[in-house]
Amino acid sequence: MESAQLLDILGNENRRKILHLLASRPCYMSEIAERLDVGAKAILGHLELLERAGMVEANVDEQRRKYFHITDNLRLEVFVSPYSFDVEITTVALSEPKEQEAAPQEIIKGLKSLYGQVQKLLENRNNVMREYQQIQGNITEAMGHCMDAIGDVAQDNIEAEILYALIKGPMNARVLSMQLGIPEYVIERYIAELEKRKILKRDENNYIIG
Repeated sequence: MESAQLLDILGNENRRKILHLLASRPCYMSEIAERLDVGAKAILGHLELLERAGMVEANVDEQRRKYFHITDNLRLEVFVSPYSFDVEITTVALSEPKEQEAAPQEIIKGLKSLYGQVQKLLENRNNVMREYQQIQGNITEAMGHCMDAIGDVAQDNIEAEILYALIKGPMNARVLSMQLGIPEYVIERYIAELEKRKILKRDENNYIIG
């Protein structure tokens, strides 16, 4: 699903509350409606939308009652800076837990061990996030220098937009046209001028700064 659609889905407070509830354990629709104090019909509509998005899945218990749970481990990241607006989605499939019979003492011992693992993994995640934030800060700083350089060579806003788009990777005229919302023939005219000034060059079927 497109990131814009996921943002729209998660923009609804009740859907976020449903996911928060399901993050602790699977629930029946009636449970969700009761916990959130929202009508069953409205909850059903939210669950169906989350199902279509692949975020929630329904199963049936032994009494043929439908219950819902989160399908995958999904990370939706929005990064906004003075020079970029990016949305990234990462999905990791969850493995089925192994069912094992054990004595209560063994269960508690295993739970304590798992608790320690979770705490260590959370600490590792926090360390990774701090490194990630530092990298994002470095990217923003580098993009700022790029924008200064573009401002020095671009003769108008369209040239600046083309150069800024090409910083992120090689593109052809059609892709640039679609991304920037500028007619392709206009893009081609600007590219020809930038090539003449040796600001752009062709790399196979795409253009790069060079």
